[in-house]
This record gives sequence, structure tokens and C-alpha cells, in this order.
Amino acid sequence: MTTPGWDFRQLPVPDPAHQAQDQTGEPVGYNLGDVRYEQPPVPLLLPYGGHVPVGLPTGQATAGFVLSLVGLASTTFLPVIMTPAVIVGLVLSAISLKRCRQGLAGGRGFAIAGLVLGIVGIVLTGLMILFFASVFSTSGP
Repeated sequence: MTTPGWDFRQLPVPDPAHQAQDQTGEPVGYNLGDVRYEQPPVPLLLPYGGHVPVGLPTGQATAGFVLSLVGLASTTFLPVIMTPAVIVGLVLSAISLKRCRQGLAGGRGFAIAGLVLGIVGIVLTGLMILFFASVFSTSGP
């Protein structure tokens, strides 16, 4: 049997004082008086993978690394001739490392490797020159 709806309870009619509180812009039921709740800010999301692009290795860092490596490898055979290559590689690596620290270029790994190889090359060149000078020096009567 269906009822005409008279046996259900009527919805209450809101009074004007209660309507003034609901005019705050919040949905009904969210207005808690003086307490204000705000939604937390949405966190900024990094691009997929969280990768921040860095500049490609510069030719300067790569050239410093290669010159330092070639100079170090050939120092035992030609120490006097390869000394300028080691020095140029050391200077190029130092300049490119400075640019990497300023954020102007990439290739920090090549620059550090070029610096280390350049320093080792300079020390090895000095030792080889001292070794050749002591071996080929003639101190005779």
C-alpha cells in the first residue's frame, strides 16, 4: 500500500538568523562559527621523474680532461714536450669547474677528473725531469 506522504516528517524551515550564518560561502554544515578551516596548499609537483635538466657537458670540460689525460699518459715518454698540454688541460678544467659551480654549464665530472689528472701530470712531469737530469748529468773528474 502506498502512502500519500503525509506520514513522513516535514523538513524544518530555516530561520533567517541561521541563514545569515550560512552566507559565509561555505557549504551547509561547514560553517562552524568563528573557527575557520582552510584547505592546505597544493604541493608543487616536479615533472615526471623529478629530474631537473642540467646543461650538457661543455667542450671546455671535455677538452681539459682529454688534454690532461693525454699529457699524463705521455709524460713518461716526452715530459718536456707534453708539459704545455698538461698545463692547458689543467687551466681548462679549472675554468670549466668554475662555470659549473656558477650554474652556467655542465660537465662537472669531466672538469674534476681533468683537474686531478692535470695535477698528477704536473707532479709526474716534475719527477721525470728531475730523474732525467740526475741520470744524464755527468759529474766526473
